[in-house]
Amino acid sequence: MWEVGGRRDRVGAVAYTAPMQTIPDLEGLTREQLVALVRELRAAVSALEREVAALRHGGPGGGVGPPKTPENSSMPPSQGWKRNRPAREPGSARLQRGPRHGHRGTSRVRATPEQVEVVLPCRPARCAGCGAALAAAPGRVVGRRQVVELPPPRPVVVEAERIAVRCPACGRRAVGRYPAGMAGARGFGPRLAATAAWLHEEHHVAYARMVEVFDRLFGLRISEGALVAAVARLGAAARPLAQAIGEQVRASPVVGSDETGARVDGETWWEWVFQTPTAAYHTIVRRRNTEVVLAFLDGHRPRVWISDLWKPQLAAPAARYQVCLAHQLRDLEYARQGGHGLAREWARATDAVLRWAVRLWRQRADAALAPDAVAAQVAAIGRATDRLLAQELPAGWSRDLQARFRAHRSGLLTCLDDPAVPPTNNASERSLRPGVVHRKVTGGFRSEAAAQGYAAIRTVADTARKRGQDAFAALLDAAGSLVPLTVAYACAPTTRLPP
Repeated sequence: MWEVGGRRDRVGAVAYTAPMQTIPDLEGLTREQLVALVRELRAAVSALEREVAALRHGGPGGGVGPPKTPENSSMPPSQGWKRNRPAREPGSARLQRGPRHGHRGTSRVRATPEQVEVVLPCRPARCAGCGAALAAAPGRVVGRRQVVELPPPRPVVVEAERIAVRCPACGRRAVGRYPAGMAGARGFGPRLAATAAWLHEEHHVAYARMVEVFDRLFGLRISEGALVAAVARLGAAARPLAQAIGEQVRASPVVGSDETGARVDGETWWEWVFQTPTAAYHTIVRRRNTEVVLAFLDGHRPRVWISDLWKPQLAAPAARYQVCLAHQLRDLEYARQGGHGLAREWARATDAVLRWAVRLWRQRADAALAPDAVAAQVAAIGRATDRLLAQELPAGWSRDLQARFRAHRSGLLTCLDDPAVPPTNNASERSLRPGVVHRKVTGGFRSEAAAQGYAAIRTVADTARKRGQDAFAALLDAAGSLVPLTVAYACAPTTRLPP
């Protein structure tokens, strides 16, 4: 045996040791001995290559596998490496850019005569032939062109005066009341507060930048502290509506839930969402445990709970649950990339069956299939799933996934039994995505009150979008009664209405 310099190296995260062999002085070897040495070195290299391949592909004694990406794991898309677009080969057709598949194109429609506020008559002043004046000559419209423009925005200051009147009949003194929207001591109206909240909480504009936006765009000088206070007031005003939305979600038969990290006063908290197709309730709490789910449900027992496989989510007291198939498909992709042989084929087959289930659910939702055809496919998917779960697999990620699916077989295909149950929890993830962006842009909240105000505003805005409503209009409604503004207020320099 020859020593080839025993060394310790790493492949991924698993260490291995090269075979220890003794190499004599090469100068004194015969031709036959050199040939034998080369053969043994080749065998050692081949053994090392097989060991490295096994480690990289999760074979016997391995476990490293392919790198985690957003496509084969629950890694967020922001942490994935985005590949460059491949260079266009000379002579090939240029890449066609355009809307995404399924996008419905729209075009601007000419405004109706009732919508036109300013008309500019474009008459010729003199005849180009003889120079005669054409001001009094009759004419007709031969062309129109419309331009939509924004008027110069400016803040409107409304002052309410309380007037005291003494009754001429009995002499009793009566004092007028401030109108709705001006009863408090606040110096800014609900529309301004809703605009600040919409820009900060929904579009993640920092307060320092918002000061510049209000100054340059609206001609209003306002401090950061005033903006923070205005948004806080709106958050407090939105809490009763948010609680009512939470009651609607709590009483729903099918509820989806998810959670993500949040930063509150320098600590890690958790933003939870509980949602249905028509409502979403957000809350930010310290914990990520079962007590959060139980506290939200408050004794209610939904028919179906949709979530990932996080243990506190599975502890929801629902009659049934639906496992998010999008998460399972990503894990199957990882098993397919890291497995080989039977394990890889099992991952491919299971991936195809779960995608078949998702496709069938969508076809049934679109009423694209007859009930008999749906029932036949549901039965076929169930049989195929049971066959895959009954197979014997070698150790590795595929067998781990198979054990997971066996343990959660009752929640794997609930969507095929109940059309109201979606096969994924993507709706919950979409509801939480703005919170993740807000955390990354702003760095988090300085107080618990600010976090709760944000959760209330997110609840109102997210629910409005789910219902096809305007999010800003929903925030404006939550802000309370508006200051009484009219066209005269907005257009005249100073307008004094009669008491």
